[in-house]
Amino acid sequence: MLGLASCSIHLESGSDAEGGAPWDPAPPVMLRFEEEGTLQLVPGELRTVRITVQPPAAYHVSFSLLGEAAGAWVDKTTITTTEDGRGSVGLHASNLGSTFRLRAATDDGLATELGVAVSAEGFGTLHIHPSYQGTRVAKNWMASVVAGSTCDEIAITAPRAPPGALMAHGGPEGPVIMAGAPVGPSLAVALYSGKMLWGCASERELQAGATRDVTVPIQDLPIDMAATRLDTTLLVSPSEGLEDLLAAAADRRLDEFLPEGGEAAALLDAMELAAPVDQVPAFAARRAALDWDATAQAHLAALSIPLRERCRGWARAGREALPLEIVGVLRGQEDTPGHARFEVSWLGSPTAESDGPTPAYSMSWTAESGDTLRLSGTLSWMPSRYLLGATEAVVAEEMPSAGSMPEALSAAAQCAELGASLGGYSGCDPDCMTALCAGGLKLRWHATMTQDGPPGEIVVNALGPAEINSAAVPEVWTARWLGTLSDGEGAAASVAGDAHASSTEP
Repeated sequence: MLGLASCSIHLESGSDAEGGAPWDPAPPVMLRFEEEGTLQLVPGELRTVRITVQPPAAYHVSFSLLGEAAGAWVDKTTITTTEDGRGSVGLHASNLGSTFRLRAATDDGLATELGVAVSAEGFGTLHIHPSYQGTRVAKNWMASVVAGSTCDEIAITAPRAPPGALMAHGGPEGPVIMAGAPVGPSLAVALYSGKMLWGCASERELQAGATRDVTVPIQDLPIDMAATRLDTTLLVSPSEGLEDLLAAAADRRLDEFLPEGGEAAALLDAMELAAPVDQVPAFAARRAALDWDATAQAHLAALSIPLRERCRGWARAGREALPLEIVGVLRGQEDTPGHARFEVSWLGSPTAESDGPTPAYSMSWTAESGDTLRLSGTLSWMPSRYLLGATEAVVAEEMPSAGSMPEALSAAAQCAELGASLGGYSGCDPDCMTALCAGGLKLRWHATMTQDGPPGEIVVNALGPAEINSAAVPEVWTARWLGTLSDGEGAAASVAGDAHASSTEP
């Protein structure tokens, strides 16, 4: 590919020319130099450089020199084009070998640049080859050439090309072809691929009219960790220790819902709570007079699957069907280098209330060699929320006709049969008692399972390779993580799993 001759950048319209203008031309849409490729000059030469602006009209155009022009100058800094949009300026070359760029700009902000090379010994062509041993993938290459400079001097601008450099572009495999490079001065030859790859080599052997191959060693540029925006999922692999911890936590909740040995009393207490306030005395009197506790206990004992065991089975199936996972968005922090905000939307269950903010955690987020990234920190979680969500999810799948967890509990407890056995009281017949059974189970389930216990913690330490885009920002990250999970009540288990993350940008 030939060296870049010029490029147009259309910015927002600026103000009218200083002092106004006697005409009102249409806004320009194109500005170009008529010269193609690099403008080649000998020291001290005066060259007329022509421009064209479209649509044809009279425009104010200003000129400036970019880079180390070594004493070069233009005879006019501002011109007015003819009515056909054409104009010219005289460019005086310096007396030294050099490279720089001539910039033209209209009052409306339209601009273009032309690469200029000055040499008393002639000009040659460089075939610039990247030499890279890393894992990043270049989509294209940009080359820059600066006369009279060193790689150390131009490295300070990386990943941007130095002002005034000759420029050329090429495909991912190379080489990039730079025509019109000046012979004589030492050349700093650099290659760039976006903001992620850079390299430089010095060239002193170019001969006039010849083509010379230049190999540029390429290195990775630092990852822009602060620009991270990754949809992130951390899976928690099942393990015996984790299952023991979760099963124990579920059993504690079950004991609160239906205490072992006190199931009947707990159910009747809940039914009394579900009754209208003015009927509570009648309910309590009838309960005592007819020993409803014994009747309810006999009813529950006669179930083919005890209600506690039914609930325990649902909880176990839920943990198997809905393994614990952590889902959120990882955002790098400009103001806190080496850290990221992990906005966790799911931690076995939704982490935020319906109208509340998503919890966010400050995590260590750092790059290691070979584009390996490490995420570490501590998250807070509510085991009861995960257990509730997992249990209700499996019940919805196994008993779709139930419609909800309370309806499933009512069916499992055979509330209709219990209502008939209890008979009722003044103002509440067996059907009413059936409804009180269902309502009491609903009240007790939600009171037990939605009341958060002490929060637990999940300590995360994840490490794995990333794919880096051309802006040097992590685009995909896969990792293995290790850590510990505690239930907030003194128990903890070692945990591990896979982490997957991909850019939030389309």
